Amino acid sequence: MHKISAYILLSAIIVIIYSSAFLSFLGNNVIMTPEILSFSLLFNLIILGGGAILFIYLLYDGSFSNVFKNLYFKKENIGKAILYGIIACLFFILFSSLISYFYKEKNPLAEEIGLNLNIFLLIFIPIASSLSEEIFFRGLIQMQMEKKINYILSIIITSILFSIAHLEYKVIIEMIMTFSFSIILGYLIHSTKNIMAPITAHFLYNFIALLSFYFK
Repeated sequence: MHKISAYILLSAIIVIIYSSAFLSFLGNNVIMTPEILSFSLLFNLIILGGGAILFIYLLYDGSFSNVFKNLYFKKENIGKAILYGIIACLFFILFSSLISYFYKEKNPLAEEIGLNLNIFLLIFIPIASSLSEEIFFRGLIQMQMEKKINYILSIIITSILFSIAHLEYKVIIEMIMTFSFSIILGYLIHSTKNIMAPITAHFLYNFIALLSFYFK
């Protein structure tokens, strides 16, 4: 019964994520005030992060003892995982900078967020987005799939799902970059078996990107 409840919960989360993404893609951009941004991030953290934790809790018959272990929060090799995350982030910043140099395209949503940044959001956006998205997409979706299918295929499928969840960008190059970054994040958790690797890379990349907007 717990497992049935777990998959009903996962289905509900997927409906919420992708209906929201498609509605954002089809509709007009919402003015991203600090209040709207904070609420949106908190909502995602509860739905994605909290939903993933509850899913694992239900899947393993209502036991909290192994929830975080099954989402790959591990003390073992945490220093190495963080270091790999930092290196991967720096590599992707270099890669994305080269792409941006040759292919320039405006990102209205990112610019809107940049205009409404404050010190709190500069820290809160990278923390909330990296935690919620990595727990759900890498810790839950990808690593559960890896138990059933080839890890390369699980990384690719997760990256496609991750990209579609960011449809609100409405910019082709951003979707391609999101997919590319997701491939790197997926390989990080696969190789380290520690979610701190992709969380570190995701946090740092978002933080540095926002920092560039903040000091414009």
